[in-house]
Amino acid sequence: MTECIINPVATEELVDRSKQYLQNGYRLVQICGTKTPSEMYLLYSFEKLDLTLETLRLDVQVGDTVPSISGVYFAAFLYENEIHDLYGVNVSGMAVDFQGTFYETAVKQPFSVTAADMKE
Repeated sequence: MTECIINPVATEELVDRSKQYLQNGYRLVQICGTKTPSEMYLLYSFEKLDLTLETLRLDVQVGDTVPSISGVYFAAFLYENEIHDLYGVNVSGMAVDFQGTFYETAVKQPFSVTAADMKE
């Protein structure tokens, strides 16, 4: 059975914590964002072969800037470009930065708002 642990992390700790996961044999599984009417956060999930899944939870707001972890896990640049384009969170220092053109959507940063926001 896989155990899942969610740890809150501060923006300034994100890169160092990611480096610790790499040094301890974890792989990057995914980075995703979610927005509710009252909060938005990014989830960085790391897995070890012993079926341990750990997730870092970073609380953010639209327009915030977070550091890239693509210097630690290169493939993170894909998730980071997605987060920028869909959620409106800026990511500094990406290995590959599509400058807001990774996704072409009818609504700019469509996941930065909720249905409740659109009714206002």
